[in-house]
Amino acid sequence: MVNIHPAAIAFRDPAAFLDRCEIGGVRQRLHLEPGYESGAVLPAGDWSPLPEDHPERYAPSIFTQDSGLVEFFRLPDTVTDRHSLAALVGELGDPHPVPLGETDDPPGEPVTHRLPESGLRPGVHIDHHENLPYAERRTSRRRLCVNLGPGTRYLLLSTSNILSICRTVRDRYETHHPHTEDLRMCLSQHKPVGLLRIRIEPREGWFAPTAMLPYDESTEDEELPSRTASWLGHWERGVFGPLI
Repeated sequence: MVNIHPAAIAFRDPAAFLDRCEIGGVRQRLHLEPGYESGAVLPAGDWSPLPEDHPERYAPSIFTQDSGLVEFFRLPDTVTDRHSLAALVGELGDPHPVPLGETDDPPGEPVTHRLPESGLRPGVHIDHHENLPYAERRTSRRRLCVNLGPGTRYLLLSTSNILSICRTVRDRYETHHPHTEDLRMCLSQHKPVGLLRIRIEPREGWFAPTAMLPYDESTEDEELPSRTASWLGHWERGVFGPLI
């Protein structure tokens, strides 16, 4: 499994991490099907509890930069509507956060993201808002996403970052602009990548380096729809108290 640099996830309590996280594999749609890009990487559906010795694999090291950290949080009680949420985001330390809008997702979706230009689902992917090259990719903004409810949803995270994947599939990775296609190429070369599924309840949210870590969201196995609001920004770690 490609896993040279796994996801770095902030947590205090390994038991709390284990309680809301599962691990599984992926499958690939090799032919164009309605609603999906050709080659889209999707969860295989073989979710199992995260082994008890796994949380330490994802613990940040002293070398983990703020821009590469996954964090989870719960909104403070002072956030009561969209306006107070937007005001809070504006006070988190980046003077110019980039709003990415809101999405409404029905229950039962293995992946939720759609490409605005085509309406197709890319499957597990990386964000390309900045499209930085390999050498600069670690400086990309993190994505902040909040589950506005009413349903529970899941964050899907690759256990391998796109730089590790590029080194696996590209001969001249140093000058390459990492792309979702690199993940798909990795799968087509029969180099499996693991996927974490992390539960996000209403009024909970996350920061993640989604230009570095292939990701998507899911409402599979849920009965209620859920809505999200997202931003991009350069935020220091720990702007909220830890959730887990």
